Amino acid sequence: MNHPSIVIIGGGPAGMSAAVAAATQGLSCTIVDEGFALGGQIYRKPTNPAHAPAPHPRGEQLRAEVARLAQHISVRSGDSAWGIFDGLRIAVTSPDEHTELLQPQALILAPGAHELVPPFPGWTLPGVMTPGAAQILTKTMGVAPGKRVLVAGTGPFLLAVACQLVDAGVHVIAVLEASSRPAWLSLPLHGFRTPEILAEGLAYLAKLDRAHVPVRYGRIVVAAQGETELNAVEHAPVDAEWIPDNNRVETEQVDTLLVGYGFVPRVQLAQMAGCRLELRPEIGGWIPARDRNLATSVASIFAAGDGAGVAGSLVAALEGQLAGMAAARFLGAIDEATFTAARHPIEQELARLKPLRRALDKISALQPGLMSLVRDDTIVCRCEEVTWREAREAICAGSTTYRSLKMTSRAGMGACQGRFCWPFLSRLVAAEAKCSLADIGPPSARPPLGPITLGALAPEPRDKQRR
Repeated sequence: MNHPSIVIIGGGPAGMSAAVAAATQGLSCTIVDEGFALGGQIYRKPTNPAHAPAPHPRGEQLRAEVARLAQHISVRSGDSAWGIFDGLRIAVTSPDEHTELLQPQALILAPGAHELVPPFPGWTLPGVMTPGAAQILTKTMGVAPGKRVLVAGTGPFLLAVACQLVDAGVHVIAVLEASSRPAWLSLPLHGFRTPEILAEGLAYLAKLDRAHVPVRYGRIVVAAQGETELNAVEHAPVDAEWIPDNNRVETEQVDTLLVGYGFVPRVQLAQMAGCRLELRPEIGGWIPARDRNLATSVASIFAAGDGAGVAGSLVAALEGQLAGMAAARFLGAIDEATFTAARHPIEQELARLKPLRRALDKISALQPGLMSLVRDDTIVCRCEEVTWREAREAICAGSTTYRSLKMTSRAGMGACQGRFCWPFLSRLVAAEAKCSLADIGPPSARPPLGPITLGALAPEPRDKQRR
């Protein structure tokens, strides 16, 4: 059993920043990250730089700082944290199926978020994937996701991924943004204090314009076509509530569709640890409740980054820094005065970023028109292949919570444990049952967090232990 001072789950901007902040105070830190290189999704480092976009400079800087503090920071890349048990015991399994229990004095949760994809006809066809999945293919493997690619959904992440695909030589035929052009043109009014972020967005738009990739606002994908694989996409203009105009549907011949409507915080480990959750739809849904110092309801556990509310990489890095300092104070490595002095500039920078972040959240907020895309035969739970007809029948019979719907329809009972289907399915349930998302509740979480082998659970042979 290993006993580092702090375990940090997640190696993105929040996790790396937390490790650097805590290690600078002389504390031993262990970063556990499923990726095989630090960076998370947004700062993912290309495995084959010759065939992938250049790494993000902020990601390179954070990786360099972690390397500089290697005496205090241990990095467990490719390892999976799949359970948290009483006494802050964290089950971690390596790719070779070796499982170890880490028992730190403090835990910083920085697991990030996963993408939200609402169900629509044809969304389970091969060739339909998330922008993040395409990013992994391009960055990690240097593989183009397709030959004719359409990007659709909402949010600035679409532009970033489209530009990365262009840099990789992929033919991106268009970006479909659900929100209107006037809504996005209002953004500078809220972002005058953050010109560097606005400049980054304008650079994305300029690159797409040079590459002759149109950005079409106020349009959504209404259906994907194909028998065994994707071959065409139907999209239509929408009104302010994203209700499509079915009289103006256009069909595009494509072999790849990237669909993403924002992100959902990964809160399952926080649930396993007994942290209280609160509902914040504007920043992704259910998140760990935190105080000013990013401490959760469990005194020794802190939460930072998109896993505690989706706010982007800059906010995540700042929160990671604050969480690392707060954990150091909790362990007695720094006193209250030192912590307060360190917290002040971080809070100032977070306040500077907040107006733009709020504006982005408002522009990209999911609208009820998305729910009109779901038909009776549309699959709403991919793991168990549950259709909307089956789910609605269970709802009409009285299943209006996650647990009850799971038991009666099997929705959310698959390998993902509802992580991917429930964020949108809960909205469908709320609309059908005329109740609130708070009434429905979050999906439950229990170990293992994801599929693991029996070998990972088996104890090592005694002769191996002696060696």
